[in-house]
Amino acid sequence: MIQKTKIQQRFADSDILGHINNIHLQEYFDLGKMELYHTLLGDRIDWRGVNLVLVSIKTDMMRQTRLGDPIVVESRVESLGNKSMRVHQRLINTADGEVNAECHTVVVCFDYATQRAIPFPDEWRKLIEAAI
Repeated sequence: MIQKTKIQQRFADSDILGHINNIHLQEYFDLGKMELYHTLLGDRIDWRGVNLVLVSIKTDMMRQTRLGDPIVVESRVESLGNKSMRVHQRLINTADGEVNAECHTVVVCFDYATQRAIPFPDEWRKLIEAAI
């Protein structure tokens, strides 16, 4: 399953030349991840209890994203391990279909009470596996 998230740019995301700052690209990817998590797990995530925590991130920029470009973030679960999953995302300019940036992240299932990564709950695992 690929989750598509339409991105609404803000004027403050750009510099004087209309180029979207790279830090805002990461925010766009975060929006895509949040929508993916919600689509996969609904309200099962307890952000103060058992949740998903980002542990690794790698972003490659292929070309500029400019203010006003029609963009979407495509997000999908790439793989699921015992305690972690890999998420792959692409920032796509819908005007030409080209990829502006690509992001690979690793998130772990984390229990805030014990402050440790834990195996994915069975219910979560079934929902995530169904989407891969």
